[in-house]
Amino acid sequence: MLENLIIVSLVMISVGYFIGSIPFGVIIAKLFKLGNLREIGSGNTGATNVLRTGNKLAAFLTLILDGSKGALVFFLLDTR
Repeated sequence: MLENLIIVSLVMISVGYFIGSIPFGVIIAKLFKLGNLREIGSGNTGATNVLRTGNKLAAFLTLILDGSKGALVFFLLDTR
């Protein structure tokens, strides 16, 4: 029982870390050909820096995708 709990916890932590580390801002910037996002504005990969490129759609998509990371992990790992 305890071994299963430890394994499930480690899997949950690993999946959460992996999904949280996906840089959607960089991916969206490449798809929209906005340049290297890390060299624009503040260098951050978030939606605000994507907005600094002038592309509101790309910024909105980045915001939605970044914001949904936590919800995705929650729904994927819901153990009820």
